[in-house]
Amino acid sequence: MKQIFLSTILLLGFSNFSTINDAHPIHISVAEVDYFLQKQEIQVALKVFTDDLESAIRKEVRNIYLDTSKEIDNADDYIKNYVNKHFKVKTNNKENLQINYIGKEYIDDATWIYFSYETTKKVKSITIQNTVIIDLHDSQRNLVHLKKDRKFIDTKHFTKKQTSFTFNLK
Repeated sequence: MKQIFLSTILLLGFSNFSTINDAHPIHISVAEVDYFLQKQEIQVALKVFTDDLESAIRKEVRNIYLDTSKEIDNADDYIKNYVNKHFKVKTNNKENLQINYIGKEYIDDATWIYFSYETTKKVKSITIQNTVIIDLHDSQRNLVHLKKDRKFIDTKHFTKKQTSFTFNLK
């Protein structure tokens, strides 16, 4: 019995060793998406680990540093471009909506990114494609919580295998 216990402890210790090179062992983003019927707008608050966002943008821009004294003046432009490529929204299965980037803020080790999309009053479905940070980590999960006029509708889990979902509004 002691050998089984010790073997299990050792295996767990070695399996966790592989995460030492990662800044954090959990790879997740969370998006709060709220469709406002009267405003004809979809508002998004996207929370991403800052180091992951920095690594993802670095694939296109070498020297980007976020939430440090080294942050470049146009970091918001790079964040907007990244989000525009990796978080797409369609309504009623039509063309992708145009992003309206609002800004970002750093809270602890996360970056909150705020943006919105203009819609029409006759939105019956919202399709979201979310590939944020997906190409960095095989274990990446992106949660999207959808609300309509602040009332919860549904939550979807986006992965490498499932990067797009359609939410039907009632």
